[in-house]
Amino acid sequence: MIKFIFQIHAKLKLAIDLGNTLTKFFLFKGEKILLQEKVNSSFFSEKLSKIIDAYPEIKSIIYSDVSGKTGKNFDQYATTIRIIPVNSEMRLPFVNAYESQISLGADRIVLVAAACKRYPTSNVLVIDMGTCITFDFIDRNNTYLGGAISPGFEMRFKALNHYTANLPILKHQTPKNPEGKSTHDAIQAGVHFAILDELSARIDYYQKKYHDLTVILTGGDANKLPKTLKNSIFAHSNFTSEGMLHLLKLNIDS
Repeated sequence: MIKFIFQIHAKLKLAIDLGNTLTKFFLFKGEKILLQEKVNSSFFSEKLSKIIDAYPEIKSIIYSDVSGKTGKNFDQYATTIRIIPVNSEMRLPFVNAYESQISLGADRIVLVAAACKRYPTSNVLVIDMGTCITFDFIDRNNTYLGGAISPGFEMRFKALNHYTANLPILKHQTPKNPEGKSTHDAIQAGVHFAILDELSARIDYYQKKYHDLTVILTGGDANKLPKTLKNSIFAHSNFTSEGMLHLLKLNIDS
């Protein structure tokens, strides 16, 4: 996944979240999103070029790359635009207690930065529902204590098909209950309720340790979860873009 923010004079800023399938664009004026767009990620380079051509005032780019596919996309712009990668060596708004700091994914850094910005001096668990499900925790002392990574919906469906001879590959459909009466329904129930149980158990673990816990839910697959779960936590569809905007402001003058 790749994420970028372009700064236009400090008035307009564009955040881009480049995932394995879709790339999302957020145009900011101050803290307000003026425009949202998304394209297939295979058209990322073309879209990047069009945006820079349309907004020649762009002077800086911040990017988060967990896919390793950034390549030479920025080389042609590096002489006139400041390029800022998201990594553990940049200026961060939190204390990083991750043991292998250099391996901490840029996408997770961005989410924790967003939590610092929106919920300062709080115990926060951020759950990102994407290709993988990530859990990241930062305590009220502004220290990032790590988390967990597990397979997301699509990865689980693909794994069941890939590692067996007879199970079909399915797209998610919300099952009515955990008791599937057919192979199709059993797979849907197995994937869906396993993820629900995992989320509930992880939230319960942190709530027992931190009674004043704030739980954040974000990511493209968050809409697959039932309203009964989402009503008990805070859902933020643009949490990634908020984190990148915060990191850009911290590092643009550093």
